[in-house]
Amino acid sequence: MNLYRCRICGESYIGSVCPSDCPFCGAPGKHLVPADNYQPVPLGEISRKSRENLERALDLAVGNATFYRGAAQVADSERGRALFSALSRTETAHAVLFCQILDIPLPEELSAPGECSPSHKENLAEAQKRESRAVQLYTRFIDDASEERVKQLLTALVEIETGHLGLAG
Repeated sequence: MNLYRCRICGESYIGSVCPSDCPFCGAPGKHLVPADNYQPVPLGEISRKSRENLERALDLAVGNATFYRGAAQVADSERGRALFSALSRTETAHAVLFCQILDIPLPEELSAPGECSPSHKENLAEAQKRESRAVQLYTRFIDDASEERVKQLLTALVEIETGHLGLAG
């Protein structure tokens, strides 16, 4: 068995081969390294603009996590439940990451199911909109960021959310 660490979320994974994506935050496999090669990237001081953007990103991740949790409860198939549950877990991991960077506690509402449509089809359409919105927002935040670590994290999140577009469509 081998031990890998994600350079985005810092989580460890034990397996015989490196996974194609981080099983925790969803980052592409290029961000997974053998644990012996893992070097945490210091964040340093966060600019006011980056802090504001990360707070907005946190709100988005929390809203998405709770929406997906609710959508999983009303999904019309096992595949739909699995899809929305997985999306909720990934968005929750993103919210945890933002809270760590911002050095703030997790919002209480993060674990609650959010409002969604009773229609699975409408929830899939809404998921597509949410993933698109995240890609657009995070891309804009990358341009605003002056910190390399913030840029690295947001770039990985754009990759993750772009991959979700195909799942929700």
